Amino acid sequence: MKLILGRRVRSALRGFKVPETFESAAYDDAAGRERLTALAARKAPLRLHLGCGPRLIAGWVNIDLAYQPSADPPRGEGEGAPGTAEDFYAIDVTRGLPLPDGCVEAVFHEDFLEHLSQRDAVAFLAEARRVLLPGAVHRVNSPDLAASMREYSDFARGLEGTYRDEWDRWHHVNVFTPRYLEEIALMVGYSRVDFNRRDGSVSELMPRELRPAPDSRREDGNLFADLVK
Repeated sequence: MKLILGRRVRSALRGFKVPETFESAAYDDAAGRERLTALAARKAPLRLHLGCGPRLIAGWVNIDLAYQPSADPPRGEGEGAPGTAEDFYAIDVTRGLPLPDGCVEAVFHEDFLEHLSQRDAVAFLAEARRVLLPGAVHRVNSPDLAASMREYSDFARGLEGTYRDEWDRWHHVNVFTPRYLEEIALMVGYSRVDFNRRDGSVSELMPRELRPAPDSRREDGNLFADLVK
């Protein structure tokens, strides 16, 4: 679950058993913002891993609403060294990123974008573009609505044949198709959108991708896209 949703989309959390500390973190992320602002002041390019959950990647700014320590965090072969609590920043990104323009060399997230409302998703894509360096890549890994509907829906049966678990089971709010994602990305100012496969980013900076999980959907049920500034 991506706890980074924030207060503007708390309704999406109603189906979850969310510890009170996670929800309250969305209201007070001043400490995380102060730490990130100080890090950016060092003037070294940053790499942002958003909606990280228990997967912390060393050398990246791992952002979520609350730190989720795990004795066995999800890892993939070749993904790189795991991060520590020092690599984690508790920040609600739907309230913006406390970073100057053009200071980030890579943005990465898996199964995160679909948990934002349409309003917050558009604003988030614009905010991520703002902080990216020219030519840098924003890697989006998110369920593909078109693939999901093709596989599980029988629209000739109307409502009864519509696969609603895409929203109800996984608590998704705003699921993208390739065309929809590309249109929004170009609208907010990205120069192009390249669709590829898992671990197929045009940027060599991206970590190994672990989503989708084998028990949730096939690899071809997700969008793997590079949004290039």
